[in-house]
Amino acid sequence: MRVKAQHYAIVAVDVEKFGTRDNSAAFLLRKHLYSLVETALDDAGIDRSTVPDPADRGDGFFQLLPGDVDKLDLTGPFVALLNNALRDHAATSNALGALRIRVVLHSGDVGWDGRGWVGEELNTACRLLDIEPLRTTLAQARRAGLALAVTEDWYRRVVCHGTAEAEREAFREVPFDAKEIRGASAWIRVPGYDVPPGIPPMRRAEPPDPPEPALASPAPSGGAAGVPGGKTGTSGGLTVGDVGQFVHGDQYVKGGLTIRMPGRGGGGQ
Repeated sequence: MRVKAQHYAIVAVDVEKFGTRDNSAAFLLRKHLYSLVETALDDAGIDRSTVPDPADRGDGFFQLLPGDVDKLDLTGPFVALLNNALRDHAATSNALGALRIRVVLHSGDVGWDGRGWVGEELNTACRLLDIEPLRTTLAQARRAGLALAVTEDWYRRVVCHGTAEAEREAFREVPFDAKEIRGASAWIRVPGYDVPPGIPPMRRAEPPDPPEPALASPAPSGGAAGVPGGKTGTSGGLTVGDVGQFVHGDQYVKGGLTIRMPGRGGGGQ
């Protein structure tokens, strides 16, 4: 049976250094992670009453939201609320209980096959969570509770046309190369930073220089350039003397033809 896909907004999250925690700490972090994300969605006005349950990924999860959700609410208020909640958590936690996360926003068609969710756009969101620039900037942004990455499509359709809440100027473009994804771009922002730390400006390949113009061929022996058998006039003109030639592609020359040069004398034949 064909899997029927629907259009969803995708929120994916992943805990930094989750694999370094022991089991008891991991259980506690997962509990806090779900609670903080769900509370931030609610406080941002995102309706979760009709959405599927979050899909667990071990060290994180993804949440599918209706495709018509206000994506600026996700990009601005949701991210800001979640970051503030993570900072509050950090103020009362030791190193073992530290909770800092990577967040991805994307959208696209996703289907349920009876066992789980599947779709190319879901793969894209999960791949983006693991790119090195996102890991690097979170590691260096010690004041922040999260680092956000959005796909090129989300940036173009949402961030570029958004209000000040989207903080367009704080995003930086990075290469997005992960497994089957090659040559793509993503955009990263860290709340509380003018630019994401640890991310240099992305350099694009310079277009190749245009080819050098071809040099004119030397005139054939015994005639004017490009006119076999022609002869140069003596009064400043160019004489085409071969019968049966075409001039400008449509004029048949039955006799001699002199082309008079500007500002110089010369007579026709």
